[in-house]
Amino acid sequence: MGQTPHESGLIVFGESRNDLVGLESFDKSKPASEQTDFAGANLLTLNLQNANAKSAKIEGSVDFWLLTGAYADAYRRIDSTSSLILPGLSSVFIADVRKLYASLFLPFADVSIGRQIISFGQGMVFSPIDVFSSVNILDLTLRRSGSDVARVRVPFGDLAGIDAIAKLTAKSRETAAALKGYAHVAGFDLAGIGMYQGNQHQAITGISFKGDMVAGVYGELVEHWKQAGQRSFTGMLGTDYSIENTWYFIGEYLYNEKPETSDTTAQLSILQTTIPLLHHHYGFLLARYKINDLMNVSTSAIADISGKSGVATLQYFYNVLQNADVVVYTQYYRSSSEGMLPLSFDQATYGLRVEVAF
Repeated sequence: MGQTPHESGLIVFGESRNDLVGLESFDKSKPASEQTDFAGANLLTLNLQNANAKSAKIEGSVDFWLLTGAYADAYRRIDSTSSLILPGLSSVFIADVRKLYASLFLPFADVSIGRQIISFGQGMVFSPIDVFSSVNILDLTLRRSGSDVARVRVPFGDLAGIDAIAKLTAKSRETAAALKGYAHVAGFDLAGIGMYQGNQHQAITGISFKGDMVAGVYGELVEHWKQAGQRSFTGMLGTDYSIENTWYFIGEYLYNEKPETSDTTAQLSILQTTIPLLHHHYGFLLARYKINDLMNVSTSAIADISGKSGVATLQYFYNVLQNADVVVYTQYYRSSSEGMLPLSFDQATYGLRVEVAF
């Protein structure tokens, strides 16, 4: 028996996000007149999924970017292999597929294949146990990247099961595969994870946890097993806390036991900032104050503590209409010769964003 018109077809929704940005550099070698620049970032996100997703699901999400001014100039300098670039005189257009996958919900397992956004660990910014996704620390919403994977989830109940993931790639050195067993024990979500990361030639074992102890606590403890018997530890500890649904706080700390030089070049881009973690200590703090149901202000900082580098953000959010928001924000980038941001001097941005959901 075929599906009725109400059960078939695709559901399409998304948002439009438009940023007008002023940029200021703090380069002592240049006159003040050359320290200011302007940029624009216009984003149209289209999401789609099938209407009847009881036994099978198709889901996709595509970002259409139009970068202008300094953002367009900066993106042209990056050799991107995952986006369509159509340069103009003063703008760049990029189509970035963040999600496009199909899932089958079988009686014994859920199977999905394609590009997905996978948060394998518990960290909001730092997740040493997650080799499938990365966070853009320059994005106000901390958007994650997608990864081409095959995934099988076998549930043992509502709160326990096994999750297996393999990265789809033609080059064995880029292979990544992971097996995760998870359960809910004594008020905590616990998981044990084993994985292999081909581009680093290493096996990884670890545990993650999340629960409540007055404040919410979560963390990841990871052991890296590299060639020639080398071992190193990476740990992340985080907490979140709220006061009367008015104040919200989040904090994370990451520790690398044996930082190593990487051949991966850090990239600074409004689309996706890739930052190798090459030092001992990193931190993230966020505080948000809810003025009322329509407005809030927040401040956050992501820091390479050892490298004395990072980014600080201050923003004001206003829900003007039911489906329209306005955000006023500023970000300060602290540079360092060995820090997490590939900058030769400090920079700041001052932005106005208009968001419309549909």
